Amino acid sequence: MNKDRLMALLPPPQRSKHKEDRYKAIASVLQTFALSAWGLGIVTPLISGTGPLTPMRAVTCFFLGAALEAISLTFLAYIPYPEDKTEAKING
Repeated sequence: MNKDRLMALLPPPQRSKHKEDRYKAIASVLQTFALSAWGLGIVTPLISGTGPLTPMRAVTCFFLGAALEAISLTFLAYIPYPEDKTEAKING
C-alpha cells in the first residue's frame, strides 16, 4: 500500500516527445532573449535616439544575442529526429 502511494507521487516516465517539447520550449525562450538583446541594445537606440549607441554597447549586445542563439541551437541539436526511410533507400 505504501508503494502505491509513493508511485502516485512520482511523475510518469518521460517519453521522447516530452523531452523534445521541453528542448523546443527552452530553445524558444533563449531565441526570444537573443532577439530582445539585439532589439533593445542595438535597434532601439538607432530608431528612438534614447541614448547614444556606443560601439562597446553594440558589440556587447551583439555577442550576448549571438551566445543566446548558439545555446538555443545547441538545445535544438539534442532533439532526435527519426531517420527517413526513403532517403536511406536512395542513399544506399
